[in-house]
Amino acid sequence: MKYTPDIRALLRHIRTADEFLRWLREEGDLLIASADLLGGPSWSLRAKAVVHGARCGRDISSYRRSLAALRKLLNLEFVNYLESPEAARFAALSPDDPRADQARLCAEVLSRSLRAIEALRLAGVPCVRGAA
Repeated sequence: MKYTPDIRALLRHIRTADEFLRWLREEGDLLIASADLLGGPSWSLRAKAVVHGARCGRDISSYRRSLAALRKLLNLEFVNYLESPEAARFAALSPDDPRADQARLCAEVLSRSLRAIEALRLAGVPCVRGAA
């Protein structure tokens, strides 16, 4: 099946990707903290690499796999494995903790942004980067 981009949709995806880059540069520490909260140090390092890349003006689409994994973490897709460290961290988290709400907001931003980045990739846009 061939993907035929609609210019309005393409512009909307570009705007979403641009907003995501801006969010990563300005609020990336929230992503790092949420990854650490729900996943631990290895997840935090993964988030730091993504945020650092965005702040340095690198092509964010090159971090698609890391972003997809972080989205899964923040959407709690790993908590079904009860013996996993992610499940233990989630179980220890109070729903009233404000960091839980921040993690949810990060998950929403990641989900929306990854859809836009994937749509741009399918449309043939080679990279997604902004001025650092």
